[in-house]
Amino acid sequence: MRDFLGPGRAASLSTPAKMLYSAFAALNLLGLASSAILYDDIVRFDARSTPAELYARLTAHYAATDGRRLVETTHAHLFSMSVLLLVAGHLFLLTSASARAKLALIAVGTFAVFAHLAAPWIVRLGGGRGGSALAYPLTGALLFLALGAMTCIPVWEMWRRGQ
Repeated sequence: MRDFLGPGRAASLSTPAKMLYSAFAALNLLGLASSAILYDDIVRFDARSTPAELYARLTAHYAATDGRRLVETTHAHLFSMSVLLLVAGHLFLLTSASARAKLALIAVGTFAVFAHLAAPWIVRLGGGRGGSALAYPLTGALLFLALGAMTCIPVWEMWRRGQ
């Protein structure tokens, strides 16, 4: 664990390690982008859609989703999202960010993963009432930002010149 406590360890990684982590980062960013595409499949963005229509489509999607299918999706995501958080978080811990910044981003990322895993259930159980359908896009945006930062900052530090 002490390997993650020193400042700026990402820049001192070997070239093969940098290549491996960079490939992970690229695949992670593609995964985040594909999440946006999947979200569009649910709400069907178009230039004339109102926020109310997008909200209604999201609520209808999760209301129509079979409970068994939602359990299966949640089950798979519990495993995959935990590994993604672990790897991205460890990469971020190798950066020269301050201990406070590391703690903050890891905390936000962890919260975002838990919240986004819960969001489809919140939408389904809330039926769109009381703003419950907002849980999905808000937690998704937070997850996108947190995991994006945990992924991009280490890669930038690994490859920047002068290190």
